Amino acid sequence: MFKINLKKYRKQRKLSQKELAEKISLLVDKDVQDSNVQSWERGINPKIEVISAIAEALDIPEQFLFDDTPEAINKIVSREAPKIRTMIEHVKEVPLLKGCVGAGSTGIIDKIEIDKYLYIDKCLLKKSFQTKEIKALTVIGDSMVPYVDNGDIVLFHQIEKGQYNLTDGKYIIETINGIMLKNLKFKCNGDIIISSCNQAYSDEIINANDSQEYLDIIGVAVGRLLKD
Repeated sequence: MFKINLKKYRKQRKLSQKELAEKISLLVDKDVQDSNVQSWERGINPKIEVISAIAEALDIPEQFLFDDTPEAINKIVSREAPKIRTMIEHVKEVPLLKGCVGAGSTGIIDKIEIDKYLYIDKCLLKKSFQTKEIKALTVIGDSMVPYVDNGDIVLFHQIEKGQYNLTDGKYIIETINGIMLKNLKFKCNGDIIISSCNQAYSDEIINANDSQEYLDIIGVAVGRLLKD
């Protein structure tokens, strides 16, 4: 059963014997060759300490290598269910949109197409946004350092056109210069000050009469994921 399941799950993960051997080598900190994987799939059992690394490399419970019948799977799922529920309660799925948001550079995004999904701890978000729809964009440029740097990810809550309150903060905006992440400050007279966190970049003031035509506020920044 072990040799059959090993080969089955390796192929499901679209791993060659060499690729699986390399993943296992990193986990056990020993040199594992594709010839080792070949011998396991022929029926030679690996050492006990390697079995858990094989399961981790294949991203399956250890038991699946020996018994993946429906009865066994149901037992494992029922045992792990409380842990899974707890994890789901504390993790939020966030789509990372294709493209980027500019911070000193010109950004461009596809507001619909998703590059991949990120799974973040809800504690990274303000409480008021933990239950709302959140999206993510990769930052390009350094104008918002130290808040975010080039290659970091900003999390934002999308705002329908014109449906925002005049609260100072960090916003994803679109102007004739492209999609950008900037600080916005709303003045009593209707003017909007666009500024950066990096003092090397100068402020820009949008006149109240021009704001609707020149500035489109796409979303409010609610968190960040720093690459370091």
